This record gives sequence, C-alpha cells and structure tokens, in this order.
Amino acid sequence: MTAVEPRPVKANWDTGGVQYYEYSCVECGAIGRNIYCEPHRSDMLERRLCWSCNYWRDFEVRLERDHTRMTIIDGHVYGPGSRTSGSFRGTAGRRFDIEYIEPSIHAGKRVTTFDLWSVSTLPEPLQKRFADTARFLGGAEKRTLNGEITTCWNPSDHRAEPYPLPRTLGI
Repeated sequence: MTAVEPRPVKANWDTGGVQYYEYSCVECGAIGRNIYCEPHRSDMLERRLCWSCNYWRDFEVRLERDHTRMTIIDGHVYGPGSRTSGSFRGTAGRRFDIEYIEPSIHAGKRVTTFDLWSVSTLPEPLQKRFADTARFLGGAEKRTLNGEITTCWNPSDHRAEPYPLPRTLGI
C-alpha cells in the first residue's frame, strides 16, 4: 500500500471554511480523513491517525490514568449506572451482579446494576497491558453470536438478593 501524504479533501458540503485532509494512518495504514469535530480533527491530522487509531490512542491515556477505577470484564469496558427505573437504562434495565477484583480499587466489593452500559472491547494490545478489574456474577455473561446481531448479554440470576448499587462505591 502506498502511503498518502496529507492532501485536501474536496467536500461536497458546507464546511464552514474548514479544510479537511486525507492521509495514510501511521498505525494501521488505512486512509484517514479528519472530517470530525475538534479536538479530533486536529489530533488526527497532527498524529496522522485514522478515527479508530486516534480513538484508541486517547482511550489508552484514560486507561493509564483511570484503569483501577474502571469496570473491565473479559477485556470489555463497561459503565455500570445506578438507575433502577425509567426507560433509558443500559442493557434494557436487566440485572447484572459484578464483583471487583485486583487491581481495582474496589477489589472484593460487589454491586448490582440495572443500568449497565457497554463501552467497547479493548484491542488486544491494550488487553495485554490493562488487566480485568471485575467479573460478572450469577450467570451473567457477554455472548458472541453469528449473524446480523453479533453480541448479546445474558443477565444475572434475579433470585438472589441484590448487592448495593454502584453509586455506593462512587462509580
């Protein structure tokens, strides 16, 4: 693949006077276009990264800072919320019991969430650098499927008494 030096993108929309560029991503070799809002637009061009590589570069900085405070299960990052009612809850408001493990600052503590949000699966190099900080309890799991829908989550068994909500840990 031939590297593409930054060259102007001919936009067919009103850019408000902003010039966008395309170039070869120095990480993965894909063609990157910095057609996003700031600060992503400038960061991508300066670093010569496509959207995905730029996203993970920024997320790596967050991991370095907040890893022990995050909820990472089997290499997947989650955001457990504390809402117990209402229509806008993660994973459709199903119950998930979570136990935090080393190196989490909450190691040994358990929570129940009815508001679990999926953030993203870490790329393999980041999974090797940043260990899991939690695990599902009560039969909950992330499942990979074949077909149009590729991922689903099976909730925890609802017959056991729930643990405290994530907000009790400051999450």
